[in-house]
Amino acid sequence: MILLKNLFNIYLIKKMINKDFKRRRDFLLSKIEDNSIVFLFSGLEKSRNNDVNYKFRQSSNFFYLTGINNPSMLLIITKISSRHSTTLVCDRPNDIDKIWHGQLPSKSSYKKEFEIQNVLYFDELNSLELNDAKNMYFEFADENRLNQFIENLNLSQPQSRYLRNNTSRSTKIDLSNLIFDMRRIKSKSEVSLIRHAAKISANAHINLMKSCKSGLKEYEVEADFIKHCMSERCEQAYPAIVASGKNACVLHYTKNNSILRSNNLLLVDAAAEYDNYASDITRTIPVSGKFNEFQKKIYEIVLKAQTMAIKACKPGKTLIDIHNVAVKYITKGLIEAKILRGKLDRNIKEEKYKKYYMHNTGHWLGLDVHDSILILE
Repeated sequence: MILLKNLFNIYLIKKMINKDFKRRRDFLLSKIEDNSIVFLFSGLEKSRNNDVNYKFRQSSNFFYLTGINNPSMLLIITKISSRHSTTLVCDRPNDIDKIWHGQLPSKSSYKKEFEIQNVLYFDELNSLELNDAKNMYFEFADENRLNQFIENLNLSQPQSRYLRNNTSRSTKIDLSNLIFDMRRIKSKSEVSLIRHAAKISANAHINLMKSCKSGLKEYEVEADFIKHCMSERCEQAYPAIVASGKNACVLHYTKNNSILRSNNLLLVDAAAEYDNYASDITRTIPVSGKFNEFQKKIYEIVLKAQTMAIKACKPGKTLIDIHNVAVKYITKGLIEAKILRGKLDRNIKEEKYKKYYMHNTGHWLGLDVHDSILILE
């Protein structure tokens, strides 16, 4: 019964979020200037070696506006005076893909499932009408892909204003920040997906705490964590850090190949991603199951800082405000443990704590584990 209830809740969340995609496209349309065209490319499959690709992960911005998880696609939104249109361009279903990878969705299936106004195959670009536009929005990282697309389009539309010898060019505007700004505010369905991913991650951490013991390899702990997540239909939000002993002092340690020793601590920074939404959890536990006197003292300093930082999370506060609270209690604890000497204010001002706490406290979560960071120009 519990499993059925959870599945039903996820079904309801997905129905809610499917309605979000069109609302997001409409909101983006309201934010762009008149006489504009938006080009947004999906992610591409990336070669691992020879004819083997890495597992595909969709571009977060493309997924945010479409909900589609397939590669090699293009979303075009036009706003010319009172005429607005949305077009998805995709690959045509074919026998080769049907045999090797599974049949590609048809135009009608994309149109119906994702409520997109127009859908074209890439070999139907002759029928694509792009009026003159004053502004061209796209992600600057995709400029080469856009230039190639326009060049191919010009072969069938020689009258296009995007011809290389045309002196009247559109103003180029980076689309990324517009979408990042939208992504900062999460809908209820997005929050539900993040909570679901976090719950699965928490259970996976609890599971490894119970099974952790001296003699295991770090990668065995990692494998156990991944197995639990995959049993709940989750991907990994980022490469797992499973660091025992001194390995835990390397912030982004990912070799995960050392043996766990009974007198050591084990740091695990690993989390699930559900339906492209990430969670992020780090925990440190004693391999033996019990802290020694010195380990306990440091652990309690970190726990106190975390507890006070969480209490400080209130409307109107910034990430810097929360970070400053954590810094205060970490520095205070280090002084009480006689690891730092002198007065609290002076240690904070001179950043003496940075030898032990050199990074910031927290970050946004969402479609990326470090979500929607605005690009400063």
